[in-house]
Amino acid sequence: MSKSTQIPVTDIILNEDNPRQMSEDKFPRLIESLLVFPKMLKTRPMVLDENGVVLGGNMRTRALLWIKDATLQQLKERLEAQSKYKNMTEYEQKQLIEFWQSWQARPKVYVTYAEGYTEEEKREFVIKDNTSFGEWDWNELANKWEPMQLDEWGLDCWQPDKAVEEGGNGSDGSSSEAGKHGSLSDKFIAPPFTILDTRQGYWRQRKAMWRERIADFGESREGTLADGETNCMATINNGVSLLDPVMAEIVCRWFGIEGGTAFDCFAGDTVFGYVAATLGMSFTGIELREEQATLNNERVEGMCARYICDDGQNVGKHIAAGSQDLLFSCPPYYDLEVYSDKPNDASNQPTYEAFLGILENAFASAIDCLKQNRFAVIVVGDIRDNEGYYYDFVGDIKRMFKAHGMPLYNECIIVEPIGTLPQRVQRYMRNRKVGKCHQNVLVFYKGDIKAIPTTYNEITYASEDLAAFGMDNNDTAE
Repeated sequence: MSKSTQIPVTDIILNEDNPRQMSEDKFPRLIESLLVFPKMLKTRPMVLDENGVVLGGNMRTRALLWIKDATLQQLKERLEAQSKYKNMTEYEQKQLIEFWQSWQARPKVYVTYAEGYTEEEKREFVIKDNTSFGEWDWNELANKWEPMQLDEWGLDCWQPDKAVEEGGNGSDGSSSEAGKHGSLSDKFIAPPFTILDTRQGYWRQRKAMWRERIADFGESREGTLADGETNCMATINNGVSLLDPVMAEIVCRWFGIEGGTAFDCFAGDTVFGYVAATLGMSFTGIELREEQATLNNERVEGMCARYICDDGQNVGKHIAAGSQDLLFSCPPYYDLEVYSDKPNDASNQPTYEAFLGILENAFASAIDCLKQNRFAVIVVGDIRDNEGYYYDFVGDIKRMFKAHGMPLYNECIIVEPIGTLPQRVQRYMRNRKVGKCHQNVLVFYKGDIKAIPTTYNEITYASEDLAAFGMDNNDTAE
């Protein structure tokens, strides 16, 4: 092999005999991957034979030829599909765009030449360059990388999940449990079981699509999350917990009224309001912090959603009694994430009992705002006291709602991505604390349960709903 040198990308001859192909949906990801990480092109040059024909890097060459002729708008569209680019500062984004515009003026790439190869050795190189003898350590990938990033980088991650969803053990899956689950996912977003698995491909795909649309990264709450177990089946971003948008969609679809009203007395981020409004519901959120309420209103401008800056305990002052079709909330987890220094902030209370008092005042008023024969869905997880014992926060919420006329009707467990838990659990286990990777979805009902079949329509998830997300009934992986 010779030392690498730069030549015009147009001087490279594509290898039409290269058997390595790329699907239409993967090729844009390759383009995006190159655009956000141009340094890699220097350290991984194309391999050419003495005639300039590609032996290694055929698809990268195709991607660079596309980049060479791309308009500024096309470059931006491809870059904006990458989370790495979205998380850059405005200055960094500008620098990256300017780099590629400069490159387009003189589109050169690093190459190295395979010297002295016979024709048979060239053919052997092409195959071996595209062959991997190793296997991915899926636990290591799950623990140290984000699934969305791996997907953006072109890795078909968690293929075992996909195999299960598509039929399991090598059969056509027509009568298997996996096949049944797939059809349930098409109809209900996720199989309506007491276990909701956010690690599955269909869930991760929908989550990525919602995240791109909502673009809420918790900017106004950076650094509020304590070093501990996460809340609200959240994605952690910049030290902030964010509600999972697929969970929000499931709540609206399963327990909301089509075209109806929904509200939250502890609104927090924009996610639930954005999802509810997108699905045709009218949403009202009560949020204590002015900066968060302002930011949320900016994000949902033009949608049927609004955020009111006030104490959640005052929800009855803004929403009429018996007017709402769905109550959703992922309340503060006491002091696990402290949102502000306001004396009436539930997360800033001196005792757990005072914290519960604020929640009960707010939820009692919120229950009054609900119509009869309606659901309330509360996403919670237990939290530890200063000594390390659990408070039984989940049980306290159940008792609270029952005391105000809404007994528990359903309870689901959400299994969450492991993320960095394996690293943290090594520290926890010094005190024999096991790592927590689930949350509870508590579903309460107000009214006569016999009225449910007549109040709520049968759930259907039509092809046009899937098309709105760029999906079809066969899509299961990210």
